[in-house]
This record gives sequence, C-alpha cells and structure tokens, in this order.
Amino acid sequence: MNRIRRFHYRSRKTAPLFIIALLVLTGCSGGAVRNSSGSSEVFPYSVGVFLKVSAAREPADAELALGRICAALASDDALVSRALALSSTTTSSALREGRNLDFLVGVSLETEEVLPEPQVSSGDAALEVATWLFGGLPSWFVATHEYPLAGGMEFEVIDLNDQKVRAWLKLSVESPVPTPAYKLRSSGGSRFLSLVDRSPGDGAMNNYLQSIVMPPMYIPGESAAVINVLNEAATAGFLEELKGELRGHLAQDEEERPLRIIFSDRSDPSAFAFELLSAAGRLDHSLRVLDLHRLAEGVERYRWVLKGDELVRVNQELEVKGRARIELADGLPVVPGRNLVKIRALGTDGARISRTVVIFAD
Repeated sequence: MNRIRRFHYRSRKTAPLFIIALLVLTGCSGGAVRNSSGSSEVFPYSVGVFLKVSAAREPADAELALGRICAALASDDALVSRALALSSTTTSSALREGRNLDFLVGVSLETEEVLPEPQVSSGDAALEVATWLFGGLPSWFVATHEYPLAGGMEFEVIDLNDQKVRAWLKLSVESPVPTPAYKLRSSGGSRFLSLVDRSPGDGAMNNYLQSIVMPPMYIPGESAAVINVLNEAATAGFLEELKGELRGHLAQDEEERPLRIIFSDRSDPSAFAFELLSAAGRLDHSLRVLDLHRLAEGVERYRWVLKGDELVRVNQELEVKGRARIELADGLPVVPGRNLVKIRALGTDGARISRTVVIFAD
C-alpha cells in the first residue's frame, strides 16, 4: 500500500461546520486588508469557488463540501481576502456567474463510496492492547486502523483578468472554455482512525461496550459512519495540501505580473492609498482606465476614477520609475461593517488587472 501523506483524523463538532457552511453559502468573506492568522500573506483576491458536481452527489453534500473549501481559503490562515461560493457546476456557467471577480477556482472532488480494508499497525496495536489491559479507556484513542484512500481533489484555477478569458466572455455563442491557468491535484494516501474516530453517531455506545471484552482494533464500526469520517478527514487533508500549492503558485504569479496593485496592511479610509508597481521596473503600455469600486450591503455602489492630470502623472511615474502611489484626496467613504473595495486597471494594450480587499469599519 502506498503510504503517503498520513493524516490522523481530528474530529470536529458538527455545529461549527454548519455555521461555516451557512456563512459561506451567503458569501464567505475575508477580513479588512488583513494578515493571515499565521505568518502567510493574504492575497487581495475576490475568488469565486464552484464545485463540479456529479449526478450522484447529493445537493446537501455538495453544499457542505463547497462551504468547507470556501472557508478554508478565506477564514483561518486565509489565502485570499474573499472567497464566494458560486451556484454553478460547470466552468462555462461559473465564468459568467463570477465574471466580476478576480479568480475562479473550480473544484473536482472524488470521495470514498465503499469502505476500504484497513491495515493494523503492529506498533500501534501493541500500544492499544497495553492500554486496554491496564487502563481500558485510553485504548479508545489509539489510531490503529490505517485506511488506504482512492479519492482525491483537484483545483482548476482561472484568472478572470486573462485576455483570452475576457474575450470568451464577450462571445454571444457557445465556444470551448479557455484553458485554466493551472490545475492542482491531491489524491491517495491513507488515514488513521481510532475507535473514537470510528464511532460517530448512534452506534458509538455499542462500540464502546464491545471494547470491554475485546481490544478496540477488532471493532470495525458502522461502515457508512466510518466512510463519512474518512471522507471528512481526506477532504481536510487534500485541502491543506492544495491550499499550500496554490499559495506558492499565486505568490510566483504575483511577482511575475507586469503590473501589481499593492495595498497597505492598515488602510485608513480617511486617507486611503495604494500603489501600482511594475515588475520590470517600468511599464511598456500606458493605463487607459484606473478605477475603484466600493460595495457595501444596503447602500449605493461608490465609484472613483483616476483621470486628467493625475492619470498622466501615474503613467509617467510608471514609465520612468516603475512605481506610482495613488491617494484618494477625499478619502474612501465606507459604511459600518464590511466594505468590499475593488481596484481595476486597464491598459492601452488590452491588459487588465483587478484586486479586491475587504475593509471593516466601525
């Protein structure tokens, strides 16, 4: 058996997951130009996440999986400033639904439908027997069963600022969807489960009673319940790996972009400012449009446009210095709560870039 990426299952309470799912299905969002709870960078992207659902998958299961993926991208140790769950289940429909976002992430998820035959680790088995003989209760927590996994998860990442993608969105007839920027996949491996892990739901008490007369390794647990636990653990493991890979790709892509939009870690709405940075040290093509949109629930959209002498100044500084700072003279009008701020730059050569942050105001 191929024993790669071993993840011990860590049980989660149902209520927090349910709350996360509700938050996501209404549009889970990240914080205000914030740093991740870890030391990693939060990319200023508004990302649409859609799940490529097979006909066999129950809608409720699809919604829960989508909620967990979206929350993983924009909640604890956030990767992006905002992740929005889309209702689309195909790439073409997701492109149209999420056309005003910065990126799309299409997710393909393969889960276990039949309980795989576990292997019992000899070292863990000896520990379990010892704790069963001399303590009983601690043996429930020894993860002796190792289950090989056949499922996997794939991320299909689409840059909505790509010129080929924008051209496709303007078409009035159906045509093949643009090629994704890249695809990332995590699959296989194995998961370790203890008796506690194998005993969710109504059958738990029966399993624990059986452990009075035999070591827990001989108690398989209810197949359907164990499959659910395995799928939850596998999804978490796949997500963790793909999130790390995606972070690396986004960081490299950001460094190589001809033009970058840089936000301050602490943006004061009364003196809101941002920078434009050319990776090559100078910008070969002038900006045609540079605007900012502020969206907040219950209020009219606010739009600010850079024009006239200021647009000329910014183009000159980008051409000579490769960097320009832009300040909103009257500040950024925000409302209490969450404010979505999107900056969009369009070049004379057709190039486009957009970046999004979420600002929370008192």
